[in-house]
Amino acid sequence: MTSSDDSRSKRTSFEVYVSKEDFKFHAAHFVAFKGYRERLHGHNYKVGVRVLGSRKIAADGYVVDFGNIKKVTRKVCKELNEHFICPTLSDVLDISAKDGSVSIVCQDGSTFVFPEGDCVMLPIAHATTEELAIYLWGQIVSGLSGKYLLQRGVHTMEVVVNEAVGQEAIFRHEIAGDGQDNGILDVRNFIMDADLMPMPCQSID
Repeated sequence: MTSSDDSRSKRTSFEVYVSKEDFKFHAAHFVAFKGYRERLHGHNYKVGVRVLGSRKIAADGYVVDFGNIKKVTRKVCKELNEHFICPTLSDVLDISAKDGSVSIVCQDGSTFVFPEGDCVMLPIAHATTEELAIYLWGQIVSGLSGKYLLQRGVHTMEVVVNEAVGQEAIFRHEIAGDGQDNGILDVRNFIMDADLMPMPCQSID
């Protein structure tokens, strides 16, 4: 191999991106943090998944079979569809479940009561698109198997979550070297500790 061939080889990499019409879920939520709470509303979320591989593909010719990604992502989206997203790690919401109902008391005194079956209790601190992307990343990597992905040369996965046309969050994260526990990501590890003044959503006339 010439030095020119070697240089091209080092630049070579493979990736796969999958975004299907049924990679979607409809869900209600509100974002709340100290001194602020959105009104209850919903979105029609759409999801895309990108896996980044090495300079060579596996012996079967794939980075990862599209079918595997589609199966896992559809399952995760279905679990969230038509639910209220309840952020169980919130530090400003008092959340309790009793007798088949979920009660949420907010800092401003507002109280919401939902049928427990209508809620999906997620280990996130805020029901933002960014934190949903982190959660989905963990669920999809877990469903595909981090160990299996590493064996195929996949080192990083990216999840795109779109909440409206032109509004999306992207979470890109490396798969753990041992391929274990990739489905357990603590969103608090990705939130700044700095005491910054949150910025509420601003309406534009």
